[in-house]
Amino acid sequence: MKILIMLICLCGAASASVIGISTHPLNEEARVLSAEMTGYMSQRHEVGMGVRYTQEVNRGQLLDLTAGGAQDSRGLYLGGGLDMEILHEDVYQPRVSIKPYYQHQKFDQDKMNLIGAAPTIRKGFSIEGNEFFPYLAIPSGIKVDNSNDEFVYYASMTLGGSMPLPAAGGDKLLVSFEANKDLGASSDYMGVLLSWVWK
Repeated sequence: MKILIMLICLCGAASASVIGISTHPLNEEARVLSAEMTGYMSQRHEVGMGVRYTQEVNRGQLLDLTAGGAQDSRGLYLGGGLDMEILHEDVYQPRVSIKPYYQHQKFDQDKMNLIGAAPTIRKGFSIEGNEFFPYLAIPSGIKVDNSNDEFVYYASMTLGGSMPLPAAGGDKLLVSFEANKDLGASSDYMGVLLSWVWK
């Protein structure tokens, strides 16, 4: 709980996280609604909020849709992705997946479209009876700046994790965190999600 409070306090401008809850093991046909707070650790310090909907569409395939906004320079963002499992996690093997995604973002007067894919590796473990699912992802792709008609390659490294919220009892309420290091420009961010799972 202290980690969650610390991450919320550190959040600074809005950008939608790419991975979100899509690496967490969910029951078949589960649906997840998440409240998301994201923020930058560099550039301007602005707070953004968003909502995310996640649903398994086929075994090993999770559809993820997100929308949100922020104060001042960062406006609306919309996005979606499909996390596709390549290797299933077991006792000795981590889960490996790839998530093609699309995001539309507004920054000041500029509108940008991000098209990319995020290869992801996850391996769950238990700490004192509490399950925890950390992951590492490398989102990369093309950023299309509609204002200047420019195509820019970008890549980043994302480290995160998810777990059932211990205070809630059971796995109907999840907490997730995500930190992203942009490997080009200084647009690093941190994010926290609270997710409600139902069928």
